Amino acid sequence: MLGILKESVHITNKYIILATPLILFSLLSTIYLVLSAGGTNLGIFISVILYFLMFAAFLSGWFFMVVKSVKNTEEDEPNGLIKCFTEGVGEYFLSSVVCILISLFVGTILFVFSTYIGYKLIGNPNVSAQALSSAIVSVDAMKSFLLSLSSEQLMKINLWNLLLFATISFVYFDILFYPAALFFKTKNPIKAFLYSQKDLFSRHFFKNAALYIFLFVLYFIISILAVLGGKNIVMHFLFTLVNFYFMVYAAVLVFNYYYSHYMKIGSKIDEVI
Repeated sequence: MLGILKESVHITNKYIILATPLILFSLLSTIYLVLSAGGTNLGIFISVILYFLMFAAFLSGWFFMVVKSVKNTEEDEPNGLIKCFTEGVGEYFLSSVVCILISLFVGTILFVFSTYIGYKLIGNPNVSAQALSSAIVSVDAMKSFLLSLSSEQLMKINLWNLLLFATISFVYFDILFYPAALFFKTKNPIKAFLYSQKDLFSRHFFKNAALYIFLFVLYFIISILAVLGGKNIVMHFLFTLVNFYFMVYAAVLVFNYYYSHYMKIGSKIDEVI
């Protein structure tokens, strides 16, 4: 595991060009969302669909670049990797669209199940949506809102927060290997999802969980430091770069880990579901 962590750092540093599409997409998508805000319901719906397609195109090209970087660690011209982006879009765009839809469907199912469990085991805290929306306007409003709640309501709200946090964490864990399976094993998004579930919950399960926990803790630390230094312009810029580096490293690490454990000759992994 430690060897893969170090190797992934080496790959990330060598193929730092991977950050370029990520930064450009982040910038362009932000501009697009700002310009498309407002308007009619139909206009908003079309904007959301276009953004969804843009996101799928980005993922198909970017993940294809990540795969190339993991497979070709000894490439003499790492900056030439950028040429693979359009190839990945052409080859994996439709697969990425369906992959995102399946991920959203799985997440929705898990959230519905989690909500059902919550109402059965925790119960309704009896807090209106209007009161909650008014409370998030400011810090003082939130303090007043919390002081108005009973101890039983506060307990239920805390349990609901814990349940939703656990659900979100499990959703991300559940689709951890989905993109890697799609780009390494099969372009069929349904088969890729089945492969990813088989690989995630069978062999190396505890190592897989350790990988996820490592990424989660690292992201949590970076987020806390970014919040603490957010008021300083220089620190804010620095942590923005750190965040982009982390996203590149996280993608490389997951793909490299999956390639090492489930694809390389000698891994002894049966692809038959």
